[in-house]
Amino acid sequence: MKRNIACSLILIAAAHGRETKKQGLLENVVANYADLVLANYRDALETAESMEQAIADFAAKPSRERLLLARSAWLAARSPYGQSEVFRFYEGPIDDEQNGPEGLLNSWPMDESYVDAVKGNPNSGIIRNPSKYPKIDATLLLGLNQKDGETNVSCGYHAIEFILWGQDLAKGSAGKRALTDFTKDKHARRRLDYLKACSGLIVGQLDGLVGEWEQGKNNYRKRFLSEKPKEGLRKILQGMGMLSGFELSGERMLVAYETRSQEDEHSCFSDNTHNDIAFNAKGLLNVYEGKYVHSVSRKVTSGPGIRELLKETAPGIGKKIDEAIRRSYLHALSIPAPFDMAIEDRDGRAKIKQTIDSLVLLAKEIKGFADHLKIDIAITE
Repeated sequence: MKRNIACSLILIAAAHGRETKKQGLLENVVANYADLVLANYRDALETAESMEQAIADFAAKPSRERLLLARSAWLAARSPYGQSEVFRFYEGPIDDEQNGPEGLLNSWPMDESYVDAVKGNPNSGIIRNPSKYPKIDATLLLGLNQKDGETNVSCGYHAIEFILWGQDLAKGSAGKRALTDFTKDKHARRRLDYLKACSGLIVGQLDGLVGEWEQGKNNYRKRFLSEKPKEGLRKILQGMGMLSGFELSGERMLVAYETRSQEDEHSCFSDNTHNDIAFNAKGLLNVYEGKYVHSVSRKVTSGPGIRELLKETAPGIGKKIDEAIRRSYLHALSIPAPFDMAIEDRDGRAKIKQTIDSLVLLAKEIKGFADHLKIDIAITE
């Protein structure tokens, strides 16, 4: 009898030890996620600051070389920001319903005529209306962003993209805005002022996001880590599930795939959409692996990720998610550029559809893991 009681106590102690180990791992996964978010936003901020400086240099002395450098800086800034979009969809600092800056950073699609002249409407836009908007600055652009509709985008990455490249009027190439739009055109100086104000706003918004995730502050990070670890995990899985199951696979890919319209692609002015998709997919992989690599310094922030948690709590589901997330990332990398040609080309369409399907499957597997843990998440709106 005593021996049976002793054996039972040993088994209970072992089970308790396993549960304690799992709880400790979950806490470490959530804490490392906060480190990844901070590293990613710092990278986004640093590349945005480089873009702001390149735009300031261009505005000070416009030239073909400086225009190309400003465009290159914009492209470089898109890499870390694209990877950060997996941190959305759970009312965190980026898309808090009251004051989240996502709409000021990455609003899309945009009505180009709201900002500047377009083909068939040479007098449209904020830039060409000095009587109504005599001074172009950050305050003006903030007040006008999405004022009378979601496509009335006045600030963010895509507003800068449109001004730097111009309309993308030909399939197979990006926009071809002339240097004279920044030198000889009647509204050249206003266009340059717009670029400076817009890039400054991006830097300011990203700086705010960094502040919300920095250590040792009374900020969102502190609140995030003070919650029960399971709530932190819910938010992490919510971000992954919504990005893969709704935003990336649906809004950013399926719509353009079905309409075959370049107006529905994410970065149509620069023809950078294929990279946008790959960066979003890489963000999913980052959270899964618990690792972020700085785009310039190559400094690595790493720790236990969702992969380690799956191995410990649901190895069978883990194998499915591991396969799904790697397949979706590789499919995203395979989409040929430019995207506006790929949505019409037979081979390109096949690769886009493969990516969409793999992302939808990934979202379902993530939802299955959440259900296994009795965590409620949504993967579509």
